[in-house]
Amino acid sequence: MKVAQGPGSRAVKVGEDERPYLVAEARALAQRLADPAARRPYEEVAAGAEAGEVPEEWAGLVATLVELSLETGRAREVYGPAGVRALLALWKRTPRALELEARLEELNRALSALRGRPLRAVSVSAAGPGTYAVRIAAGDDEVRLVADRAGVHLRSIEVGGGGIGE
Repeated sequence: MKVAQGPGSRAVKVGEDERPYLVAEARALAQRLADPAARRPYEEVAAGAEAGEVPEEWAGLVATLVELSLETGRAREVYGPAGVRALLALWKRTPRALELEARLEELNRALSALRGRPLRAVSVSAAGPGTYAVRIAAGDDEVRLVADRAGVHLRSIEVGGGGIGE
């Protein structure tokens, strides 16, 4: 999915190999909804994907549809590996995935503070339903992460016994 760069155009491009899967997912979900108003956005995504462009206003819905298909296993079950690859490639270019990638780059920069230091401790604990706390101690430094449905987040960094965060 790429954003078209034209006068007044902010449509989202959907690649040829991704189109049939996105169209099928949008239509399958639309058919399950009884309310015509609730079906409309999915029908618009399907129509736009068929034409190769989805309006920018539906970019979040594209990400949600693809996530749902991949996370539930529907993509693999219905379309096999080719469908999974196409939908995953599409998802990786959605605004939501690009935002996640930027957050993960920031997290990896923070974790690089531990590079080359002797590992003292690693632990994972449940912080709540579907939320996990990860502690990594190396040398005199310690990094604490939180992993939940929204991703992995830096909670705190402790350098040489003094910390920031929490």
